[in-house]
Amino acid sequence: MNWIFLILLIPGIYFGLASLYQLILALASHSYQTIPQPKDVPSKKSWVLVPAYREDAVILYSVSQNLQVIKNHPSWKLAVIADQLQEDTITQLEKMGAEVIRVSFDKSTKVKALNAALGSPFSERDFDLLVILDADNVMDSSFVKEAEKNAALGFRVIQGERLASNTGKPIELLDALSEKANQELLCKGANQLGLSSKLTGSAMVLDFALARKVMPQLQAVGGFDKELELWLTSHREYIRYAPEIQVWDEKVRSHEAFAKQRGRWLESQYTFFKKSIGPAFKSLFSGNVDYFHKSLQLALPPRALAPIGIQAGFISSLLLGSSLLSAIFFFSFLALALSYLIVLPSSLWAQHWKTILVAIPRLIGAAFQALTWMRKSKGQFLHTSHQATES
Repeated sequence: MNWIFLILLIPGIYFGLASLYQLILALASHSYQTIPQPKDVPSKKSWVLVPAYREDAVILYSVSQNLQVIKNHPSWKLAVIADQLQEDTITQLEKMGAEVIRVSFDKSTKVKALNAALGSPFSERDFDLLVILDADNVMDSSFVKEAEKNAALGFRVIQGERLASNTGKPIELLDALSEKANQELLCKGANQLGLSSKLTGSAMVLDFALARKVMPQLQAVGGFDKELELWLTSHREYIRYAPEIQVWDEKVRSHEAFAKQRGRWLESQYTFFKKSIGPAFKSLFSGNVDYFHKSLQLALPPRALAPIGIQAGFISSLLLGSSLLSAIFFFSFLALALSYLIVLPSSLWAQHWKTILVAIPRLIGAAFQALTWMRKSKGQFLHTSHQATES
């Protein structure tokens, strides 16, 4: 029985530490206080970059909305990085007033698209800020004002909040709840502990000179946000989370899309954990706790599968008759559940709790399916298609 105990003890410790960490972040997020805003906020020359790979279905709507947001700010420009967009789409984008940077790659990635844009003649205009959006993102009307305020405070890397533009289907609602939990825990909670926020790949505002320095260093096929946050923290660049900088973001519309997207995310997460943990551990001895924390964060279990793993461990512990293991798994589940109750406002789920309960089994199935997509995403970028949604 001793070897079975040891086999269960390892995941017990893993889930226990992960759940405790998540609970600490949840508690920290509730002590969040906004930073005093500066009195004088100078206008910033800013470039909004929108990588668009086969995004004809959404790009016209999102760009038209975003151009409206920046139309009263002449120092702000918007460019679409057009990768395999239709000619008619490109023509309409140019008529709207958007800059279009045409790109073509044997294997398309977001990193390649961004580097192509930053190496184009359009980039030679002494910009102060670089804003990165996804093709479906629509900036909130206050985006420019809030971005410039945070930049005026001296922050060089800022992660905004992504709000769900669609929550009509159960899978969309669950995806929105997952995003909200991520932002409260890994962005807001981490900042409150003095650590860098997680990056989400869009709604990001960067110092332009810094962006031009770091982007050529990146090579990620998928998960470029993870590679970016590791580079930044390894170079002691702090990542600020600013929930007042908001964009509307489309949530996945099917379980198949969820599985494909999460598979891509998981593959990049664990790949970058393996690459970074050694250097991050060494940096700990030179006082770079932020980089070490960012690397360890990549070891967290998949959000949808963690409760299943904990419950399986608890049942196995009961069958084994180990009160110690049973207690470890029980308190792991309790900490995990409490963390979600703390960070997810009842206004987001109270009216839909029956729908959520019914939808969870299919979500878990999709989460297991995501594991099969991990290997496929290793050598190619798995694109998640979008549909136009009015925010």
